[in-house]
Amino acid sequence: MKKNLFLLSSTMMVSLLLTACLSRDEEAVNEPVESTEQAPTEETSTPAEDGSTEATEPSGTLTQSDAQNYELYVQDGYELAAEEPNKDALYVVDNTAVFMRVETFPLDEADFDFVADTMKQTLAAVNPDQEPVEVTDFNHDAATQSIVYNVPSSEGIVTGVVYELENLIVRLTIFDNSTVNATEDFLAMGKTIQAIQ
Repeated sequence: MKKNLFLLSSTMMVSLLLTACLSRDEEAVNEPVESTEQAPTEETSTPAEDGSTEATEPSGTLTQSDAQNYELYVQDGYELAAEEPNKDALYVVDNTAVFMRVETFPLDEADFDFVADTMKQTLAAVNPDQEPVEVTDFNHDAATQSIVYNVPSSEGIVTGVVYELENLIVRLTIFDNSTVNATEDFLAMGKTIQAIQ
């Protein structure tokens, strides 16, 4: 009888501990990151003296990550929140199942090929029946190298992006829904990521 009582009380303590730990993590996930600066709502270009066009600041609100050392412009209708240690989620406010996971790595702590390989493995795990397909029309002027793959899932397309900036490697994983189609917005916001000096 004493063994049963000990087992029951131990099980209840472990359950309470796990419940407390999980509820604290869920609160951290849902905390939005505060915005720091409002930018123009549309991207415009202005002619330079030599006749070429220069892009002005991207649209959205300049937002700094609470968990990582970067900032990006967040468009209206999207919100940035800390997801896990060293991972943020930029999600559609009206549909939180549609989101982009943002991970950044300092160049001295990561290798581009390794990060790209793990991104491909993540996509292969999303749909083991289909090989990830390389997307060739991704262009990021500030990136020294980049690679993009996507794979269909039961909800829509999952896109993986890895690019290297002067001082940062960025990995984006976009979970889109065929009814929302937010991938282009996520890519545009992802291209505005800059390391905080």
